[in-house]
Amino acid sequence: MQTNILDKLVSFGYSILNSGIDPSKEREENKEVQRLIIFIFFGIGVNLISVIMNVVHGLYISISLNITSIILLAVSYFLNKDGKRSFAKVLGIITINLYLFAISYAEGLKAGEHLYYFPFLLALIFVIDIRKNYEELILTSVVTLITAALIFIMAPFVSGVQTISAEQYSALFSSNLSLSLVITACFTYYILKTLEINEEKLLDETRFKDTVYDTSLDSVFIVDSHSMVVTGCNKKAAEVFGFAGKEEITGTTVKQVLGDKMEEHIAVQGRQQFTKKSPWYGNMDLVRKDDIPFYAYVNIVPFTHQDHHFCKISILDITEIKVAEFEILKAKEKAEKAVQIKSRFLSNMSHELRTPLNAIIGTTNIILHEEYLPSQKQSFEVLKYSSEHMMQLVNDILDFSKIEAGKMVLENAPFNIKVFLQKVVAPFGASVAAKNLALEMDISDDVNMEVYGDEMRLIQVMNNLVANAIKFTEKGKITIEVKEVVHKSDRSDIYMAVKDTGIGIAQNKMQQIFESFTQADIETTRKFGGTGLGLAISKKIIAQMGGDLQAESEVGVGSTFYFTLSFKIARKQKAYVDENKLKGLSSLEGLKVLLAEDNPINMIVAKRFLEKWNIEVVEAENGVKAVGLFYQHYPDLLLIDLEMPEMDGAQTVTEIRKTHPDIPIIAFTAATYENIKEDLLSKGFNDYVPKPFKPEELHKKIVDSTSGLSEHRKAS
Repeated sequence: MQTNILDKLVSFGYSILNSGIDPSKEREENKEVQRLIIFIFFGIGVNLISVIMNVVHGLYISISLNITSIILLAVSYFLNKDGKRSFAKVLGIITINLYLFAISYAEGLKAGEHLYYFPFLLALIFVIDIRKNYEELILTSVVTLITAALIFIMAPFVSGVQTISAEQYSALFSSNLSLSLVITACFTYYILKTLEINEEKLLDETRFKDTVYDTSLDSVFIVDSHSMVVTGCNKKAAEVFGFAGKEEITGTTVKQVLGDKMEEHIAVQGRQQFTKKSPWYGNMDLVRKDDIPFYAYVNIVPFTHQDHHFCKISILDITEIKVAEFEILKAKEKAEKAVQIKSRFLSNMSHELRTPLNAIIGTTNIILHEEYLPSQKQSFEVLKYSSEHMMQLVNDILDFSKIEAGKMVLENAPFNIKVFLQKVVAPFGASVAAKNLALEMDISDDVNMEVYGDEMRLIQVMNNLVANAIKFTEKGKITIEVKEVVHKSDRSDIYMAVKDTGIGIAQNKMQQIFESFTQADIETTRKFGGTGLGLAISKKIIAQMGGDLQAESEVGVGSTFYFTLSFKIARKQKAYVDENKLKGLSSLEGLKVLLAEDNPINMIVAKRFLEKWNIEVVEAENGVKAVGLFYQHYPDLLLIDLEMPEMDGAQTVTEIRKTHPDIPIIAFTAATYENIKEDLLSKGFNDYVPKPFKPEELHKKIVDSTSGLSEHRKAS
């Protein structure tokens, strides 16, 4: 009797499961119908169980929601049975989403109804075929995720619709959690089982040895995991391992063909992975039949066929790739080493060139600010121009290296546009007069403003453009045009151009002039000289500022170089000092400075400027003497050269910092390298002044470093 009842229940279950099945349709389509039925009855089953629990707890609003959901799902079932699968699917998905939202709102999140989203998401896998309905999957996922999000946003933690006690909440949450886990486990098992069945069917449908193996670029071996015998392989396997044909490999052991290591891998993977069906992959060293080693990428996939365990081994010869990688690594190491050597060379070159240039420029500045014979003026100006030109060449090379490495950092300080233009024009008076050229300024009145930017780099660009214009113009004029093109409340777009009536540039050479170490042609280089870096550096500086340096030119008529930059307008006005009038620098009487410098010329130059500012100078030609003189004189500030005999600058600072951690120490150096300021600060310096130094810069840094001391003296 019990057997008959059980048989009838099973028969009834199959009849429900097969409702809507059309024998005339394809097997996959009928499977989709079955999966939709399982999905619908998943929803109906959850609602029926919830009805029982809600009746026990007396939650009548929840019961009404359960019944409504059951009715809608039943409608969905009959629609599916009548062949209206798409409409049934939409109705089923929307019903469950609305039910979960409504029941979560009615019972509160504390009841745990939202936990059914876990099995619900798994159930969607049965309903939607990802391979065929990708758009439907996305739409369904979006609707489901939005509904889930609305539940957590809008649903209260504790119901405000119906009264639920703490004990009821505890029972509801436990029941919902348990049921959710059970259903999730069932669906997970069903999914895995389905995947396993599909894989087995695919293996049955596919011939064990087919053309796929022979057309593969990988060497493919099929190995019996129990006997470790190679049961099959492709032609590529025979080629790679040096066999005459597949027949020589088939029937041999893995150890004979692929070695001991591969045999161990197959044994381990076979034992551990058959239930998981997960592959192993990695790089291995293998040996051909003629004992020639090679490097390979190996993929081991365990599988079962007709109750026998096998492994499919795919082997890709990557020896050439590994050799290429090794060569790339060697090339990278060489490149990195070359960069280090280049950086070190540039730093050393900078130091070696700047040291004598510091002496030349410094001595020339001293002479030009003291009395000299009128007949000597031209010679001094030539000396000053030549040394500054040499300094510009050094700076060009270092700037180019810095830009190429992406290490150039722009300042963002306020400056006045008109004062900036005066600084641009000032150095070119003599060179313009020497060639009988006219230098005109076409500057609109609205650019008399203060803006934020890197004035020094902008001067560098404009100086380069003006210098080029003078160099390539034999007669006529040079015009600097500056005007505001756009004005906003906080920003101003300013157009700057340098025009000349020089030799001009051919149209086919216009792009080349902005390339590194390139000029318009060989004749230009021979006649006018230059490194070919100025325009390349200028273009990259303007690009880093957010503009684009461009050129227009006509051979024999002249050239125009122009760009537009957007500046932030400075709100606070700043008093500018004419840096050419060094006599305007304030006296620093009362200060005592220890100057450590091993180069006698640099010592003389620096000392002369310090004494002009009424500073008492204590001289030391090396680090050892600097330490001794420091403890004798106790100066207010130290100017320390980095490169000195017996004890260098960093060692000197370390020694002094042991007893005087707060004494201001400024590095006085011709060296230049990446992150120099951060490096010097880490070594104990407070700041640094590069050589050749600008007197006004040295004066400012001394004032800044001793400002507290000066205020203390004034107060006392």
